[in-house]
Amino acid sequence: MPAAARLLPGHLERIDIGRASVAAGAAVILATATAVAANGEVSTLEASAFAGLNDLPDGLWPIVWLPMQAGSFAGSIVLVGAVAAHTRDRRVALAALAGTQTAYWGAKVLKRAVARGRPAALVVGAHERERTRGLGYPSGHTAVAFALAAAIAPSLGRSARLGAFATAAFVGMARLYVGAHLPLDVVG
Repeated sequence: MPAAARLLPGHLERIDIGRASVAAGAAVILATATAVAANGEVSTLEASAFAGLNDLPDGLWPIVWLPMQAGSFAGSIVLVGAVAAHTRDRRVALAALAGTQTAYWGAKVLKRAVARGRPAALVVGAHERERTRGLGYPSGHTAVAFALAAAIAPSLGRSARLGAFATAAFVGMARLYVGAHLPLDVVG
């Protein structure tokens, strides 16, 4: 048995210590980001990071639009279908579906709990390249994209796995560029 896996006394399940540590770290980051976002203020550092991407030229919009759809509800359903067709693995497809839908609907619930506005309401001079409505924290697009990447990662080779997570990170950066979210929204 690998050193990272241990048997719990009285249980047959394996606990992967590395994955459990990543999950615990992610929970701490989410809790911290949520607490900061809930105060409704935007720090100078966050506003500056937002402006760094949001102030890029408008000509990037056509390049950014398609990959950004990986984080949308419709885009995630299309990608789950593509995963199912490509892998022909029901477990991977169900993991992708469960992960993306949990991220999508979980983000909706968290948005209501935190009630943080969109960048146009919080940052002077924000460029809105996409019509957004509702609340900003957390970014549902980014949550869905990372959930999809995490669900399919175990079935991918190393370079494809890196590509999946790079695409998810790109979705988060694209949400800043289009003016839909602030950096803390994407981290959440």
